Amino acid sequence: MFHRLLEDYYRDGEDADTPQDEIDSFIQMLFGMILEHKMEGCFAKNDGSLIGFVLWAIDTEELPFSEMTGAGTILEIGVISAFRSSGFGKQIVLDTEKQILSKGSSLCYVSAYGPAQEFWARCGYTFNGLTAGNGLPIMVRNIEELGESRAGETAEKWVGK
Repeated sequence: MFHRLLEDYYRDGEDADTPQDEIDSFIQMLFGMILEHKMEGCFAKNDGSLIGFVLWAIDTEELPFSEMTGAGTILEIGVISAFRSSGFGKQIVLDTEKQILSKGSSLCYVSAYGPAQEFWARCGYTFNGLTAGNGLPIMVRNIEELGESRAGETAEKWVGK
């Protein structure tokens, strides 16, 4: 189920031309990191159907993508095409920020490629002038002041399912 959702997301986006074996390898790496408790994830549902996902972590020096130790980082987020521009992506971000805040981090960051930067800006993220190891700019958001009105019920927590 997880593999299928990620595969559909990557096939529909900027990775549409990526060979299947590379996508499979990347998904296996992500799934392995979840099973090793190096990152967490949630699915988003609408009327019982999976429509999106998010993968996130509290950054540590042990992570291969470490950029800002101690900050929360949203590593991957995806919403299937039929539900884009409907507010689900922003709700997934808000739910994830609440989880990151509950783990003790008041700062969240992403490394965002061009088309996604507008989405992250609408979610309150700003450029901090740094570039991630993957060559993409880092965008940050102080999540310290998240109120209950911003917490949603869209995402369901999962562990290794």
